[in-house]
Amino acid sequence: MSIETSQTTPPITPVAETRNPREALAGLLSKLAGLKGQAMPAFRLSLIEQSRDGLSLDDLPWRDQCIEMWVAAFPKGQWRQTEVKKLAPGDFPLLWVATDRALAYLVKGRLSHGACRVETLDGKSLELQASELKEGFWLAFEVSDVVNSMGDSAPKSASDWFAFALRKHRRVFMEGVFATFIISSLALFSALYTMQVYDRVVPTRGFSTLWVLTIGVMVAILLEFIMKQARSYIVERASKRIDLELSEVFFSKAMDIRMDVRPATVGTFASQIRNFESVRSFMTASTLFILADAPFALFFIGVIAIIGGPVALVPVVMVPIAVMTGFLASRKIKEYTRLQMAESNQKNGLLIESIDGIESIKAAGGTWKMQDRYRQLTQTLSANELRLKLLSMRSTNLSQSIQQINYVGMIAVGAYAISNGQLSMGGLIACSIIAGRALSPISQIPQLVSQWNNAKIALEALDNIMQVPSDREVDAKLIIPEGCDGRVRLEKVSFGYTQERPTFATAALFIKPGERVAVIGSVGSGKSTLIKLLSGLYKPQAGSVYLDDIDMQHLAPAFLREHIGYLPQDVRLFNGSLKANLTLGLPTPSDSRILQAAALTGLDQVIQNHPQGLELEITEGGRGLSGGQRQLVGLTRLLLAQPKVMLLDEPTASMDSRLEAKVMKHLFQEISPQSILVVVTHKPAVLPHVDRIIVVDSGQIVMDDTRDKVLALMRQPTKTPATDTAPH
Repeated sequence: MSIETSQTTPPITPVAETRNPREALAGLLSKLAGLKGQAMPAFRLSLIEQSRDGLSLDDLPWRDQCIEMWVAAFPKGQWRQTEVKKLAPGDFPLLWVATDRALAYLVKGRLSHGACRVETLDGKSLELQASELKEGFWLAFEVSDVVNSMGDSAPKSASDWFAFALRKHRRVFMEGVFATFIISSLALFSALYTMQVYDRVVPTRGFSTLWVLTIGVMVAILLEFIMKQARSYIVERASKRIDLELSEVFFSKAMDIRMDVRPATVGTFASQIRNFESVRSFMTASTLFILADAPFALFFIGVIAIIGGPVALVPVVMVPIAVMTGFLASRKIKEYTRLQMAESNQKNGLLIESIDGIESIKAAGGTWKMQDRYRQLTQTLSANELRLKLLSMRSTNLSQSIQQINYVGMIAVGAYAISNGQLSMGGLIACSIIAGRALSPISQIPQLVSQWNNAKIALEALDNIMQVPSDREVDAKLIIPEGCDGRVRLEKVSFGYTQERPTFATAALFIKPGERVAVIGSVGSGKSTLIKLLSGLYKPQAGSVYLDDIDMQHLAPAFLREHIGYLPQDVRLFNGSLKANLTLGLPTPSDSRILQAAALTGLDQVIQNHPQGLELEITEGGRGLSGGQRQLVGLTRLLLAQPKVMLLDEPTASMDSRLEAKVMKHLFQEISPQSILVVVTHKPAVLPHVDRIIVVDSGQIVMDDTRDKVLALMRQPTKTPATDTAPH
């Protein structure tokens, strides 16, 4: 596209005379999102008709319309308003919206001679001087506020993510360490107070001194309490932020895992994701305080040496012994913890799978079988947990005994020191108090070791999950084309759900825009696998799947989901309202748009016949709706999304003939003439609507031609490669 140079603002045709202003702004925001590395179609942005406050976007200024559309499309997105004199190269691209007229530009960058390279609402490229863009708002947008624009330096493993989070909040934790030093220093006041009372107040009956000391120590106790509260508040807030950020990271990873490599056992996988809680519990304020307090044991021993001299030899000996006892059991604790976590994952996995499939279990009479498996896992887990608890309790009890031995030893050595005049009675009591403070965090080392082992093993499990291939790898440079024609092509493709043998293989397949294709074949022939490959959700083990001559593996997943719509055989709905399920993956289309799409599929009857309408509560999995109704929800969602390529796997399998005829009629009438529609079906009623039939048998395409030719061939028994698929 050519670049036009202008010294003055070019004449602008009012947007209202050409198209809806919101649609024009949505086009600019869509292009801006693409430049930020995130596909967001202008169509979906234009579906946003209300602000967060419930106001119509058409009634808002253009600046506010842009902000509301961006925040609705990217809930974690950020925006800020800046000034032209503050712009830096890293701020581009951004949006410029005029303050006093219907004008907006996508500002892509600044050229060497100072002019700005912009794109207009109608797609033209211009060069404008900054002086021509004074009377307006400069709006900078970001897709996400979590580790934004980190590029190749972004963390790749779970351990890296935790290290990154700690570095990000290191100032807070350094403040916590400083507060710990103040708290430990204030804790000495009670011990010194005791020493002064025994050594000076009691012998001389100096009660005036007693009151001064008492007031002083009470102030110290109050300050210590305030510092502890402040430390807890600061550190817990930081831990909460880390929790929120990392929870999002791990959930996002779980959503991004490629379908062809996702774990086979969903329940166990979910339990492994929950292992994050073990790491989070280790990062609580109490654990961090123990770690911060432990080094101060040396400080307390130094204070004991100043007050009691030889008495300090006792904690000098006992502290290393206490530390050693805590770590001696760590090897066994780690071994038992690893077993306990693996068995716990299996148990939780079985529980999740059993609850999710309870209907099938009851129908098969398999409740007793699942109970037996659960009982065996529980018994094994309980036995291992008992060994782990006994080992931890033995270490804890041993640490407490060492504390008592330390106290007895200090009193015994202190008695000799008092008799030799090296120590006073008050000094001995003060030393014993300080020694208890020194050994207190040390005695919690066994518990700390157990928590650390839990966290370490959980991190290893999370690291394994983070290494599973994703739809979008961190360092991948994916393509987001400006448009999509919808051409789909397979070349030398082979795919199998296991490594034993391929489920589907073909040398070549091409589907051009506007084609209506039916895929038929016997059960297990590979029909569903074919359209899963066409959808881009599954990566072939050999060969390539192309969209507009670009390998789908090089396209951004969001771009694929924008232009390729896939309806699986079993439409799964999620807990929430019917409206929330219909708009899954979409911004907020108006109720009128939803009802318009529902009327085309027949879902409007379900909406009208229920008193809650679109707010009809859907239970997990869509229970309470029939299979046909769930398919209507999926079809309505696809019509709202309007993809270029529509892939339907048995879309009318659960519908009666009357509803099937209505749905097929409206579906084929309403989709764009340039869109591709591929339907996997066993029903002859679908075939009159298509112009091409592909026959799949034993994982191979055995027939691919026009509808009439294929049907004619299938009526000849001797030439039929898959006779059980012929319509009757």
